Amino acid sequence: MIGVQGFSDTKFTIDLHAQRHWNWKIAFYLYGAGTSAGLIFLEVVLRAMDVVNETTALWGMWIGLALVLASLAFLFNHLGPGSRWGFLYVFRRPRTSWIACGAIIVTVLVFLRILVLLPSVQGFEGLAWEEGTASGTILRGAILLFAVAFMAYSGLVLSSWNSIAFWNTPLLPTLYVGYSFLCGMAALPLVELIAGGREGLGMLGPVLWPYLLALLLWNGFMLLVYVSGMSTATLPARESARRLVRGEHSLSFWVGTVGIGLALPTVVVAFAAGGQLGTDAAATSLLVVSCAAIQVGGFLLRDNILRVGIYGYPV
Repeated sequence: MIGVQGFSDTKFTIDLHAQRHWNWKIAFYLYGAGTSAGLIFLEVVLRAMDVVNETTALWGMWIGLALVLASLAFLFNHLGPGSRWGFLYVFRRPRTSWIACGAIIVTVLVFLRILVLLPSVQGFEGLAWEEGTASGTILRGAILLFAVAFMAYSGLVLSSWNSIAFWNTPLLPTLYVGYSFLCGMAALPLVELIAGGREGLGMLGPVLWPYLLALLLWNGFMLLVYVSGMSTATLPARESARRLVRGEHSLSFWVGTVGIGLALPTVVVAFAAGGQLGTDAAATSLLVVSCAAIQVGGFLLRDNILRVGIYGYPV
C-alpha cells in the first residue's frame, strides 16, 4: 500500500496487490515445458551436426518428453478437478486466446516427439520417418519450429497481461527464450552422463562448455537489463522490482536465481571451458552439480517473477 499526496491536504492510498492465482505449479510448468523445448531443439541441431550421438539424442528425447508431460500434469493439477476433466475446452478459440494457442503448440510438440521416438521402440523399427530419411528430416524441422514457438509463448502469455506491469514488456519473452536454451543446454551434459557415462561427458563436455558459458553470461545480462528496466518503469513495476531485489522474495532471487542459478555455474563452467578442470570424478561431480544448479535457477526465475507480479494503476 502506497500513500500519495494529492493537490489537497487529504492523503489517499493505492493498493498494489500481488497476484495469487499463478503459483509454483505454474512456475514448474513454465520451467519444465520451456526447458524441454530448449533441450529437444538443441539435441536435434547438435545431432544433425554430429556433435551428439544417436543414443544420447534418444535419451534426451525420452527425458524431455517425460519432463514436458510432468509439467503438464502440474498445470492441470493447479487448474482443479473441474478443469482437469474439461481440459479439451482449453483448445477453443485459438485466434483470441493465448492459453488455447499454447495448448495447441505443446500438444503438437508432444505428438511430434512421440513420432520421432517411435522408430526406437521395439516393433516399430523401419518406419518411413526414421533418422536419415527425408520424412525424418522434415519431421525434425517441424519439431524445431514448434519448440521455438513454445519457448516464445511461455513469455508472451505473461507479457500480454496489461494489468501486471512487471510482466508487460517484450523483455520477458526474450528472457524466457534465453533461459529455455540455457536450461536445455545445461541438461545435455546430464543426459550424456546417463547415456555415455563419464567418458562420454569427457568427450562432449569440451564442445558444450563454451556455449553454456555464453548462455550463462547472456542470460545474466538480460536479467540485469530486465530488472533494472522495471525498476525505473511504472509504479507497479517499480514495486515488483523492489519486492524482487529488496523485499520478501529477495533471498530466493539473490541466493537461488542469481547465486545458485547463474554465478556458481558461471565460475565452474568458465574453468571447464578454459581447460582447467579435468575429467576425474571430482571435476565431473562439480560440473554435474553446476548443471543441476542451473535447473534450480531456471525454476526459481519463473517462480520469483510470478510471485512479484503486482496489479495496479500504471502511474
